[in-house]
Amino acid sequence: MEVSETRLGVAIIAVFGLGILFSILNGYYIEDTGAPLPLEIYGMTAAAMAVGALIVMLFQWKISQKQLYRILKVLPEDERVIVELLVKEKRMEQNFLVAESGLSKVRVSRTLSKLEQRKIIEKKPLGNTNLVKLTI
Repeated sequence: MEVSETRLGVAIIAVFGLGILFSILNGYYIEDTGAPLPLEIYGMTAAAMAVGALIVMLFQWKISQKQLYRILKVLPEDERVIVELLVKEKRMEQNFLVAESGLSKVRVSRTLSKLEQRKIIEKKPLGNTNLVKLTI
C-alpha cells in the first residue's frame, strides 16, 4: 500500500505536535511535582500510537481492496481475468499469464497492451517473454 505525500506530511506534523504537547505537559508536571514525567507515560503513548497506526493501515487496506474489486467488476472479462491474477501475484511473466488465464497468446498480448496504455500494468522485457507488473 502506497502512502501519499500529503498523508505522510500530515502524519509527521501530527507526531511533531504530539512532541510539543508532551513538552508542555512535562513542564507543567515538573512545576507541580518537581520531577519529570515517568517513562511509562512515554512508553504507553508510543504503544498507543503504534496500535492506532496499525488500525488505520488495516482499515486503509480493507478500503483499497473493496475499491479494487469494484473496479474489477467494471472491466471487460479478459482484462478482469488478467488483473485478478496480477492482484494475487503482483508480477507475473506473460507466458504464465497465458497459461493461468486460459486465454490465447494473442488475446493476452492485446489485453496487456490496452492495460499498459491505461497505466494499469507495466511490461518489462524478460528473455522471450515480458514481466508484467500491476501498477495500481
